[in-house]
Amino acid sequence: MVRVAGREAVSGLRPADVRRDLRGIADLLEEAFAGELDETGQRIIQEMRFWSRLGWLLRWLEWFLPPGETFAPGYVWVEGVRVVGYTMVRRFQLGSAGWLIANVAVAPEFRGRGIGRALVSACLEYARAHGAQWAALQVRADNIPALRLYRSLGFVEIGRIQVWHRGAWRAPLPSSFSPAIPGYRVRPARPGEASVLSAWIAAVENPAMRLFEPLGLLPVALAPWRFGRHWKTLWVIETEGGEIVAIAAWIRREGLLTLRAFLAGSGTPQHARWLVETALTGIPPGLSVRALTGEEPALSAALLSLGFRPIRTLIGMRCDLRAG
Repeated sequence: MVRVAGREAVSGLRPADVRRDLRGIADLLEEAFAGELDETGQRIIQEMRFWSRLGWLLRWLEWFLPPGETFAPGYVWVEGVRVVGYTMVRRFQLGSAGWLIANVAVAPEFRGRGIGRALVSACLEYARAHGAQWAALQVRADNIPALRLYRSLGFVEIGRIQVWHRGAWRAPLPSSFSPAIPGYRVRPARPGEASVLSAWIAAVENPAMRLFEPLGLLPVALAPWRFGRHWKTLWVIETEGGEIVAIAAWIRREGLLTLRAFLAGSGTPQHARWLVETALTGIPPGLSVRALTGEEPALSAALLSLGFRPIRTLIGMRCDLRAG
């Protein structure tokens, strides 16, 4: 039986309270995801600890925010004064019928007691009560217990995201790139193409990528910033007749430079290699970069051959809240 914590109880499940839980949530996330947090994750946790000192202000501001848009939306499981479990649930987009569940965390010594199930179930019920038709989450492919839990709650796989990392190198990439492919050309994107390129990407990317790594910053990628005089942020491979075959976009967000590569069904391993080589042209020596793909074999082979290594695979899962 799930215990619901209230004023008279000190342990169990209850909605997260930004005033008293934010620091405990930060401590839990750091503990639960130890070894997985990158620089961005560590920075977010430090910001959560900072804002926990102003929890009273955040709580007041939440009165003006709709459900699912608060500063710590979701549920906690507490034992005494300690937050030992947390799950966030938030609306996918304003006015959307979909909700996202994230940061499912349980302290290591409290796992296997049904706390994770209680947290996720509470989030699903909250989303359903506020009109959600579906909920989605992502989980590491090697997290077998979590996969088993989510499947038992009605989640099904919708796609996979491969995360890659390329460490700093001592010299720029060699100038002897792959030869041009007859009948095709590679070029930087032109200003004003954002809507056309966005529509093309939406047609080829898998649903998991669309939900959890949306390319909403594509217009920013077309802006004129660059590292070097000849460095561009978005490249297109197309036929001589203008049919797009592949796109590579650099996204700079929160200090991290990420390569997003997309390949149409007609794309070949040669197209993939040509695309990634061109995108890497001009990257300064010493810079580490990340790449995100949908596990396309041709793109994976191209990234491996150019010094990237896979660091994790994430599975996107979705649950239909209209059923049952």
